[in-house]
Amino acid sequence: MIVLGQLGEYYYSNGHLKAKGLNFQIKKPLGFEQNEADRPNIVQKWEKNKTNNDEYIAFMIIVKKLDSEMRGISKSEWTQFLKNDGGVDAIASGFGNAVNKNFLVIDNYPAAIFDASQEMTRLNFTVRLYFSQIMVIVEDYSFLMQLQSAKKSNIEKNKRLFYQLANSVIFSDQYK
Repeated sequence: MIVLGQLGEYYYSNGHLKAKGLNFQIKKPLGFEQNEADRPNIVQKWEKNKTNNDEYIAFMIIVKKLDSEMRGISKSEWTQFLKNDGGVDAIASGFGNAVNKNFLVIDNYPAAIFDASQEMTRLNFTVRLYFSQIMVIVEDYSFLMQLQSAKKSNIEKNKRLFYQLANSVIFSDQYK
């Protein structure tokens, strides 16, 4: 029997091409199906209720290299920017409907969290996706965790699990 919100063993990114050299580990959410993603920056995704749009929920890990002008900025400078200088608002500004914007620390690295939604069109279908996103700045990388669903209520129901997953993240290279 699987209990809702339960975490399993660790997933390790070491050597995964889409992780672009960023080594991290995160506990797997039990009751979700783990898949390789089709898009180039999505390292892993975990999905539940894939055949029921009303109950569908996905959790994704996305890794991107920061633009060259953003590389080489110290952790303390990123912390200052995100925590005190409007950086969280700047990051969320791409989504005009972003709410619940806050500064976080994930395994010693500065991060921003916000909730938003956006319309996406595939073929001739348009759907509004709701999501909660955490963006962590790790050296020269942007590490994004995203919880998404076509129903806002599914995001709220899984927010505790999202925080548990975020708290399980380890960026192992900092401990060498």
